[in-house]
Amino acid sequence: MQRKKLLVLVPIIDEDFVLLKELANEYDVIKKADFNGCVEDVEIVYGWDSELNLKLVTSPSNKIKWIQAQSAGIDHIDTTVLKEQGILLSNGSGVHGNQMSESVLGMLFAYTRGIKSAVLNQEKATWAIPDKQTDLVGKKVMILGTGHIGARLAEVLKVFQTYLVGVNRSGKPVANFDKMIQQDQLDTVLSEMDIVINLLPDTTVTHHFFTEELFSVMKKGVIFINVGRGGTVKTDDLVIACQNGTIGFAGLDVFEEEPLPKESPLWQLDNCLITPHSSGMTDKYFERLFPIFKTNLEVFLQTGKISENEITL
Repeated sequence: MQRKKLLVLVPIIDEDFVLLKELANEYDVIKKADFNGCVEDVEIVYGWDSELNLKLVTSPSNKIKWIQAQSAGIDHIDTTVLKEQGILLSNGSGVHGNQMSESVLGMLFAYTRGIKSAVLNQEKATWAIPDKQTDLVGKKVMILGTGHIGARLAEVLKVFQTYLVGVNRSGKPVANFDKMIQQDQLDTVLSEMDIVINLLPDTTVTHHFFTEELFSVMKKGVIFINVGRGGTVKTDDLVIACQNGTIGFAGLDVFEEEPLPKESPLWQLDNCLITPHSSGMTDKYFERLFPIFKTNLEVFLQTGKISENEITL
């Protein structure tokens, strides 16, 4: 009888790989590079590879019981197939807070402290003293999405003595926010905000959440940061808001179409900073992901269930 397999599709250090083999001693623990393509005995998959995972879950002989994805967002995963087969799915929520908070700070400082213009001027050997700079102290900041990332970002921004408004579906209090509101209460305070930061996922409820209608309610010259999902913002309306000064500065890491097409007007706008969907990247990413998988694995081996970051399908 063939032994069950645990397939590792993400980078893993030797020490953690040995630990997996010790914990799951009834399984053959196999790295992607050593996988022979035989899907019949794979029960656990650590990581998501679109082509390989699709092959695994659609095989008539597959025995997969649980997949631990490395990303927080799961919009790239066909969850319908997993639900039909009763496959458990967990995500990487919780590993992005530090690096994404730092990316947001970088975007903010690029504008408020004139870093972007200084870099551009340096390339031209131009000594140009900015005519206008500001700082974060006393700024009113709205963060849409108050999960792991939003909570960490609020903790970081609180150091700069900002006034923080959090937006979530329930209005439930979250540490470091001065005020919490529900999404349907947005219009009551949006016009007062100096900075609006989008962390929303792209769902049927939030797709094109930011449109001309919502931008028009914002304070003239608002700073708008999008590190959530590109589909939550209607691109054409964003372009217009940046062009007409409704948005004074936009820090954009995600887009409706990625890579952002070369012909997009966003590339040409001086008041935009574009990064290539990289705000969640860090050399410590998989180091932070492994404890989530390890905890889930220990529970799964005992109960057949998982305890961290389970996605309801």
